[in-house]
Parts: sequence; C-alpha cells; structure tokens
Amino acid sequence: MSGENAKIIKKKMAASGKDPGPLHLIADLPQRMGAEAAGAFTEFYGEKCQLAETEAAYFANLDDQLGEYAGKAAIYHFRYNVEQDFIIVLDLETSMRAAGWSLAGARDLPEPMPESVSAIDRRLAKKLAIRSAELIFSKADNAGVVRGGVELMASGDDPRRFDFTDDKQRVVCATYSIKTLEEETLGTIRVIAPERLTVAMRDHYDKAVPLAQAKWKSDLLKLAAASPVALRADLTEEDITLGMLMNLAPGQVIDLTTATIDEITVYSALRTESKLLIGASLGNRDGARALRIKSVAY
Repeated sequence: MSGENAKIIKKKMAASGKDPGPLHLIADLPQRMGAEAAGAFTEFYGEKCQLAETEAAYFANLDDQLGEYAGKAAIYHFRYNVEQDFIIVLDLETSMRAAGWSLAGARDLPEPMPESVSAIDRRLAKKLAIRSAELIFSKADNAGVVRGGVELMASGDDPRRFDFTDDKQRVVCATYSIKTLEEETLGTIRVIAPERLTVAMRDHYDKAVPLAQAKWKSDLLKLAAASPVALRADLTEEDITLGMLMNLAPGQVIDLTTATIDEITVYSALRTESKLLIGASLGNRDGARALRIKSVAY
C-alpha cells in the first residue's frame, strides 16, 4: 500500500469514527483472510469460490464492534489455546444461505427473510464458520505465535457473551465477501481478533513465507546441479556413397577428413526448449583428445 493511499484510508476511518491504528500492520489483512477463507466456501458448497469485495481493516473496541450485529448475525467465538481468542461474524444472508445448504442442499434465501439468525440456523451454519476459522488462522499458527486447533467456544447474538479483551486491548476488524466464479455472492464474513494475532499473520506472510520460498528455490537449484546428465561426443560426420557403405569390411580404415577441425560447437541433441550452446576448441590433454570451453550461452 502506497503512502498516499494509506493517508486517504486513515482520513476516511477517522471521519467515520473508526480507529485506523498502525495501518501498516493490518492494511492487507482482509485480502489475506479472504483468500484463505475462500477455500472454506469452496469445500462447503463444493464449488470453486473466490474473494470478492473487501473493506479496509481497522482497530476498534470489541463491545462497540459487536453491538451493531446483536440479534442480526451469527457470532462465533473461537479459541486456539487458553488465551488466543477471536470472533467470526456471519451476516444474516451468509448465515441463511449456509443454513439452507446444510439442511437441504439449497442456497436460495428464504422469503420472507427473517430479521435475525435463529439458534437453529446458527447451528446449521456452524460448519462453514469453523472451517473458515481453521483456514484463516492456520497462518497465525504457522507463524509460531499460537499453536493448536481451532475450538468453538460459543455462538449466539449477545455481544456480552464474547468479550475476551480488557479495557486497554484493541481488536482488529476485517471484512470481506466471497463469490463464485460466476459472480454469485455467497456471503460476507467479519473477523475480529486481538492485535497480536494479526501481527502474527503479518509476520508469517512477510517473513516466514519469503524465507521458505527462498529456501525452496535454493534447494531446487542444488538438486538440479547434482542431477546426472549424459554427455555424448561425436568426433566428426562424413558423407559417403551407398557403394562405399556396402563395401565396408573388418580391418578397413576410414579417413576422417575433418578430424583435425579446431572449432567445435556443442548443443543439445534432444528436442527440448533448452538453448544451450557451447563454443570450444579441439585439442589434446594427457594423451587424450579434449575440448577447451570458450563460451557458454543459454
């Protein structure tokens, strides 16, 4: 994110009463979380899904953030170990689609739409919420900050049940939508997590992933360099008549008129995409014919 874009987002958040916080820590969290959770939707619906729209992440007070979803959305409280908590909120349409799919294999919205998500609908949509949580925060787990599987602590619509912060701790709020490849929007997810978890995810992507990729490339180059290849040398090529070929007999000597050529070209005898071309000169070394490499081109 450029400095100018960061300033614009900070100004917009400040104008809306949202705390932008240290934006560089959370700027790309919705894309990262959404890209992971798209896999959960793909598994759940059995259809390839992708990240749709995202909203800029921001810092907030947990009570204030959950208040607007009370009675209208499905709120799920997850935990890694004894203190690594986070919340996933499925809005009304997302929950109803997931509930309908779990119950009858249909994702059409009911008519008329209810005003809130019932306890039964929350239970039916729980599988989608749990898998989303597992895929999103597996990255934090890989970063080494938190370990263990995702555990669903509670679900409901009363924000007072889900307060895992103290007065001084802010949470990060990230929002994104998921759609099919045919542009059908399947739902919107909101992730609310402590700042330390979002920093762990940032470190995983910014540090652990690049290091792993660099090591993979290095190991691959070492493996390729140690791989055996066949080297075949043709001293010369001669054109002869069919009559001469038919008269060849044991003990006969064939003069190689070009055997004393000095400049040699080495290239791949196989039909590959390789552009390897080696220039060399023919000589002798330790009583054997040898090539001295003069140039190598790929």
